[in-house]
Amino acid sequence: MHTERADGVDRTDRRAKRAGWATRLSLTLLGVVLIAPLACFGFLALLLTQGGKPHAATCSEAMGFAGGSMPAEATETVCTDDGGWLDRGYTVEFRMPRAELATRLAAAFPRVRLGTDNATGLSFANAQETDAARPGGQAMFLYLDATFDAGGTARVRLRAFDA
Repeated sequence: MHTERADGVDRTDRRAKRAGWATRLSLTLLGVVLIAPLACFGFLALLLTQGGKPHAATCSEAMGFAGGSMPAEATETVCTDDGGWLDRGYTVEFRMPRAELATRLAAAFPRVRLGTDNATGLSFANAQETDAARPGGQAMFLYLDATFDAGGTARVRLRAFDA
């Protein structure tokens, strides 16, 4: 049954178009309400199972983040990305000769300053930098510890991370 008005507009077609639009809108909203929580749950599960597990990293990436360079004569280097899903963090371990260790580490890592120097080793930390003074994309905190080994070598551990 068609009801046509005097101006030639069919009311049945208009109602059908409105009903089709309302149906599509309600199905879209229903899909978002059902799918969004599942997507969020899946994303969180991925972050909790994968994020935060230390894994191998390139030493050039770790050195760039620390704002330094690998010292000459460094051996047995191991670079690890141990950042989480909200922060970045790297641990770099290497062995190097003990001769002039403090000078060579300060030259390789210009953002750190010598803290302690005793019979067992050295300890460095980054100088108190403001966010404006810190180079973009580099670590907020740097800690460098060197432990003296027998035989004239030192085991060095660098920790660079954001809070």
